[in-house]
Amino acid sequence: MFDNKAEADRDELADTQPAYIHSVAPDPRRLDPLDNPRVEEEGCLGITHEKKYYDFPEYPNAVFIKRNITPSEYLVNLAGNLVPPTLCIERMRNEVASMRFIQKHTSIPTPNIRCAFEDHGRYYIITDMVGPGSIDLGDVPEDKRAMVYAELEGYIAQMHQLTSKVMGGLLGDVIPPYRVCRALPINHVLKLRQADTPEFVFCHNDLSQSNVLVDADTFKITAILDWEYSGFFPVEFEAPFYLRPGPSAALDGEKDDVGELLQILEQWKA
Repeated sequence: MFDNKAEADRDELADTQPAYIHSVAPDPRRLDPLDNPRVEEEGCLGITHEKKYYDFPEYPNAVFIKRNITPSEYLVNLAGNLVPPTLCIERMRNEVASMRFIQKHTSIPTPNIRCAFEDHGRYYIITDMVGPGSIDLGDVPEDKRAMVYAELEGYIAQMHQLTSKVMGGLLGDVIPPYRVCRALPINHVLKLRQADTPEFVFCHNDLSQSNVLVDADTFKITAILDWEYSGFFPVEFEAPFYLRPGPSAALDGEKDDVGELLQILEQWKA
């Protein structure tokens, strides 16, 4: 159960957050193509539609850095419209709070956070690099996967022993799993009722094979990554996507549970 100490940790984390909510300027400046805002400089590992990733070339495999992209870096779709990320800074704050919480209350391995901070609309997370010698769960030999699944399910059980009366993340934002977010309006803010009893369990909500790192020699889990969608939810929100390759969403031929999860959220609306 989510004990008094854990409740105090959650309240303390919420009290330290800024009073404002970061928003995107309505008409962000578009830079000249020669001054490409999406360039990958030395040390940049890549840039997606919502984040940019870095390593230090002088110290390879030492630290891993990621930040949200800002308006001048947004992608433009075929219709010529900008594609802003959904609640990206809120998700990154939630990831940091969740990893610190999990490190304190479970034995689940996560990346070690060096620091996390916001600078003029850019939120940075700097962690130690996991490894060396770690591979994705998807790269584990077939005959070794059962032992990895068993260890992972033990960690999931630890998460689900942490409970709360309040649905959502540790900082107060309700950020459902990605597969549910896609079905909601962009930047939709959910207002939910508190339960009478602590019936919501802590869920990772993005347990794909790529988010589970495993030692290539011992096949022990070295880290579980990407906690940005984590929080307290009904246990139905935690789906075993780690059992097959691919994203944390239903593939062709699989049962799609998004409709059921949306109905649960509807039932808990304030």
